[in-house]
Amino acid sequence: MLSELATHGYTREGKMGSISPPTRTALLATLACLAFLSSACRPVPSLEEATADPPLAQTSRIYDSRGRLITTLHAEENRRVVSLSQIPETVQDAVVAVEDQRFWTHRGVDLKALMRATYVNLSTGGIEQGGSTITQQFVRNAYSSVGRERTVARKLREASLALQIEKQHSKEWILEQYLNTVYFGEGAYGIQLAARTFFSKPATALTLSESALLAGLIAGPELWDPVERPAGATLRRNLVLRRMEELGMISSAERQEAEAEPLGLTPKRGGDRYPAPYFVDYVKHWILTSERFGDTYTQRYNLLFKGGLRIHTTVNLRTQEAAEHAVSAILTETADPYAALTAIDPRTGAIRAMVGGRDYFARPRDDRFSKLNLATGGATGRQAGSSFKPFALVTALENGILPSETYPAPGSVVLDYPPCGSGEDPWVVQNYEGQSFGGYLTLEQATISSVNVVYAQLIRDLHPERVVDVARRMGIRSPLRPFCSAVLGANEVNTVEMSSAFGTLAAGGTRYPPFAVTRIEDSSGEAIFEKVPTGRRAIGSQIAWTATQILRKVITGGTGTAADIGRPAAGKTGTAQQWRDAWFVGFIPQLTAAVWVGFPQGQISMISPRVRISRVTGGSFPAQIWRQFMSVMSERIPVRAFEPPEAETVLVPIDVTRGCVATDATPEENIRYIRFRPGTEPTETCVYLPVVAPEPSISPSVAP
Repeated sequence: MLSELATHGYTREGKMGSISPPTRTALLATLACLAFLSSACRPVPSLEEATADPPLAQTSRIYDSRGRLITTLHAEENRRVVSLSQIPETVQDAVVAVEDQRFWTHRGVDLKALMRATYVNLSTGGIEQGGSTITQQFVRNAYSSVGRERTVARKLREASLALQIEKQHSKEWILEQYLNTVYFGEGAYGIQLAARTFFSKPATALTLSESALLAGLIAGPELWDPVERPAGATLRRNLVLRRMEELGMISSAERQEAEAEPLGLTPKRGGDRYPAPYFVDYVKHWILTSERFGDTYTQRYNLLFKGGLRIHTTVNLRTQEAAEHAVSAILTETADPYAALTAIDPRTGAIRAMVGGRDYFARPRDDRFSKLNLATGGATGRQAGSSFKPFALVTALENGILPSETYPAPGSVVLDYPPCGSGEDPWVVQNYEGQSFGGYLTLEQATISSVNVVYAQLIRDLHPERVVDVARRMGIRSPLRPFCSAVLGANEVNTVEMSSAFGTLAAGGTRYPPFAVTRIEDSSGEAIFEKVPTGRRAIGSQIAWTATQILRKVITGGTGTAADIGRPAAGKTGTAQQWRDAWFVGFIPQLTAAVWVGFPQGQISMISPRVRISRVTGGSFPAQIWRQFMSVMSERIPVRAFEPPEAETVLVPIDVTRGCVATDATPEENIRYIRFRPGTEPTETCVYLPVVAPEPSISPSVAP
C-alpha cells in the first residue's frame, strides 16, 4: 500500500493522482514515523507523564475606553458530566459520522484519514487538514502537554498518546470522555450543558435533528453558531444527517424528516446581557478574522475565548448609552423601521459608539434580525442615497469647480451621451418629487437643497471614476461601482465607513481609519497588540474646509434642519429610491456620527401605511436621531468652531446667482463670502446691465 501511495498519492476524492518525488519522499517519511511510534519516534510523552499537566482555559475580558469592564468571554470550562448511557445513540452516531467515521474500528489513529490529510498538507505547503480521530481530539482537549501548535511534532505526540489511551480504555469510555469535554459554543463544554444551552433540555431528550445540529458545532462553534448564524447552522446540520444516512445510521425517511424540522432553539440568554453588544461582536469578528492573532481560525478562537486576554477598546459606555437612547427615543413603535448608528472620533478614528439593531439579546423567534449588525451593513450594506453627494462635491473642488459654478436646475434632465448615457439608452434623472428650481443653481445651492439634476450633470462632467476615487480616499471600503448613478447613492455602504469618511472632512482632510481596539494583553499582562492612531492626508485642507462650510448650511437652512443642535455642525441627508434607505451623516469637530434607518429584511419602501409618517427621508427619523444623540453629547463636549486651514486663503465676495465677483451693484441677498486658495479665486467681475426706465406713453387726445 505504501509503495502504491508513494507512486501515485491519495487525493481528497479517494482517487489516485500523480505527486512529485520530493512530496512522495516526505510522505513516506511521515508514514514511516507514524508506523514506528513505539520505537523510532520516541521523543513523545507517556500517558502517565501527560496526565500531570491538565489544560486550563482562562477568561478573556473586554474593557471600554475608561477601563470599565464590558463583558467576559467564556473562560472557565463550565460543564456537567453525564455517562454514555444518558447520551442518546443519535448523538453518539452523529458525532462519529461527522468527526471520525471509523472510530469504532481504528486503534486511536486513522491511517487512511491521516494519509489523506498528510498529502493535502504537503501539497499546499502548510497544515490544511488534521486527520485527527475522536481519540486524538480528546487527547488535545485533556492533556495540555501535547500542545496546540500546527506541527508534525505535535501530531506525533498526539498520536502516541491516542494509541496508549486506546490500549488502556474501551471505545465507550473514550467517547464518553470526549462528549463531556468537547466545546459546543456559547460557553457550553460537554453535551449535557450544550443541550441545556441551546434547547433548554437534558441530553437524554435530544432529537435526531438536535443531535445532528450539536454534532456539527464541534468543528466550528463560532462559525456555525445557530443563535448567530442559523442559516449556516442549518446547512451544517443537514450535512451531518446526510453522512449518517450514508453510513447506514439512519434511513432516508428519517433524514428527510429531520431536515424538515426547524432548528427549534430555546437558548438561555437572560443573564448574559452586557453593554454595547454589537460593538463587542465587531471586536470579536475583528480578532477572529485577523491573521496577526493566529494562522488559523481555530488558533484565533482559542486565543480569544481561552487565552485570558485583556482587550482594551475604544467604546465609551456613556456615549454608547446616549446612542442607544437616541434610537429608542425616536423609533418608539414596534412597526417602526430599524436603525443603525456609528460614532467616531475624527481626530483618531476611534469608534466611540455602535448601535447595530434593536435588541442583540432578543430571542430569534421575537426578532430574527437581533444578531445582524446593521451598523456594518447587515448582509449587503445599504444604498447611500444623497449622503454620497459630498464625495462628488469634494471631487468638484479638487478639479477647480467652484461652489459658485451654476447649472441648469429643471425638474428633470435627460443625459444622452457618455459617460452617463447614450442616444439609445439615455439617463433620466429627476429631483425629489420632481421639484423644479427654475433657471440655474450654484453647486453650493444644489448641495444645500440636495438637487439631483445638478449633481447628475456634475458627475457627467467629472466622470464617475474620479468621484469613486475620492470616496475611497476619504474612507469608503465597500465595493463601489463607478457608474454615474453613484452620485445619487446607488452603491451600498455602512455606518462605520460613512462616519469615518465624513470624519475626514471634520479632521481637515486627514483620514484616520476606524478602529475598535487600543491594546490587547495576554494572560501574563504582556501586550500582544497596541494601536497607534495614524492619519494620512486624503484631501486638501482648504477643500475639506470649503466642503464643510457648505455642509453646515445643509443643517442651518437645507434638507437637514431637523439635525440642528445650535452649535457649529455639518452634515448631509440621504434618501434612496422609493424611500428604502434613509441616512443622516454629520459631524462636529470632535465627533462624527452616521445614522441609517430602514428595514433589515430587504429593500422595503418606508412610506405610509408601513410607517407612521407619510414617508421616511434622511431629514426625518435619521436627522432626528442624530440630533437627539449629538444634543446629549454636546453637553459633554466643548463648543468648537470649524477653524479654517492655516494656509493662506483669500476671502472673495461672490454673486452666487451668477458665479462672478460681486460689486456694489450686486443685490445683498445674492452675496456670499467664500475662501479660496491664492490663485484659484474667480477674477471675473459681475457686469449688470443698466436698468432703463421706459418712456411714458402719450395717449392721443380724443375729441369729445
